[in-house]
Amino acid sequence: MADYSYHGVVVVWDLDDTLFRERDYCREGFKLIHDILRDKYGVKQIAGLPLRLDSALRKRRNHFALLENILHKCEPSYSDEKIQTLMHELVGAYRNNPGARISLAPGVREVLDELARRGIVMALVTDGRSGTQRAKIAALGLDRYIPEQNIYISEEAGFDKTSPDNFSAIVREYPEAKRFIYVGDNERKDFMMPNLLGWTTLKAPRNIDNVHEEYVADDILQCPSIKLSSFSELFANI
Repeated sequence: MADYSYHGVVVVWDLDDTLFRERDYCREGFKLIHDILRDKYGVKQIAGLPLRLDSALRKRRNHFALLENILHKCEPSYSDEKIQTLMHELVGAYRNNPGARISLAPGVREVLDELARRGIVMALVTDGRSGTQRAKIAALGLDRYIPEQNIYISEEAGFDKTSPDNFSAIVREYPEAKRFIYVGDNERKDFMMPNLLGWTTLKAPRNIDNVHEEYVADDILQCPSIKLSSFSELFANI
């Protein structure tokens, strides 16, 4: 049911490489893969596996293809069918790992706390698989700040950020809001739809260790309204 009583600003967040460093979650998954292979299957000669997978990710290579090659070399007696079954289990574990050791990016907790103190409504629009994104949300404690009905995950909603639907749903939820702000990091897809809806779009401070290579858009619709040098600068737009 739409909330006609809220007249303030709505701050909508992206998740990966905005509120936290996605590579940290990937590293958790790589360690989990290593532990499953060692403890459950007794696979040997996998010392340094998490570092090898992380290196492939850093170089923007297919880390799952590397993992499959490593399995073929470590366990030459495994049939192709067994390798594929094992890969299915490992990829599933990676994508649904609890991410217990991930943490919010520097400065984010303070901003979330201050927004909550001011009574500012927050929401989340993120692309990804439900299990993966839910695990990140839980590990980061975002449910303290963002109500369940304001969380939009592409797999659950049926729409990703190249569609206006999830953004429009938030507008419908808060039809009397003063303004909508979207904070993201990826100029390929984060800002076009909120820009078209007339939102203020803010680009999060970029970490050089981000999973995705930096992309600077030349289409004005893909560009953020403002590029933040620190998260605290968000308050100048509230």
